[in-house]
Amino acid sequence: MHKRLLLCSALALAGCNSSPSNGDLENFLEPKFAACQNIKVIDIAKTNGYEEDGYYRVDFTYGIALKDVRQLQEIKTLWQQEQERSAQAKTAYAEREQRVALLRQEIETLEQASAPRFEQFDDGQMHHSQGISATRVLTPREQYLAALDAWRNHPPEALRLKQQELKAYEQAFKDQWGNYSYQFLGQVGPAVSRFYRQGCPSTTYKFTQGMLEGHAQAAEQSNDPSHWFEARELHMKGSVTMRKTENGWRALNDQ
Repeated sequence: MHKRLLLCSALALAGCNSSPSNGDLENFLEPKFAACQNIKVIDIAKTNGYEEDGYYRVDFTYGIALKDVRQLQEIKTLWQQEQERSAQAKTAYAEREQRVALLRQEIETLEQASAPRFEQFDDGQMHHSQGISATRVLTPREQYLAALDAWRNHPPEALRLKQQELKAYEQAFKDQWGNYSYQFLGQVGPAVSRFYRQGCPSTTYKFTQGMLEGHAQAAEQSNDPSHWFEARELHMKGSVTMRKTENGWRALNDQ
């Protein structure tokens, strides 16, 4: 009788120990983040468990963290470089406005001094055209327009050099400052969010939302976007119903 009681107690104890372990929870959670390139699930720990309608209900805690914090710091470095370039560009554009205004003023002065004027031809004299007809007489307006066209096609040397100077300056400025697109400046939040979620299926977005909300709140309250680059870990609680199969414990929604 005593041996039978011991055997029953041993079987009962074995039944009590037959429940999902931390390893079973890892097998449930980690595949959900397997495709994520920059975040991982950490510190999975069972906190409670009980049988429920023939299944096993497991309460657990876990965390989400970056795989490599240095990658986030590399993004921060790029953002800082873009900030510096933006400040330099702001100064450069202000200088450009002054330089272009000065060159255009010099060009305008040269144009006014060298361009033909209508009154030069409206002198009451008869002017014959060249190479058209010996009897063809050009009106003062025709004479003026012809002279103006020739002046535009062959401007005086000083005017031509000043026009070339303006054109060369504008092209050099465009080459240095005009063809640049910022990756992070002005859009730090979306850029960091994409970094955290890179490769992750949409089903994991709810897990990263808490981390990203913390970044957003800190950045907004302090008006300092650099808070987006603080490495954070998200600690959460979870619960899952599991059943015992030939291949171990499996979540009901993970069959």
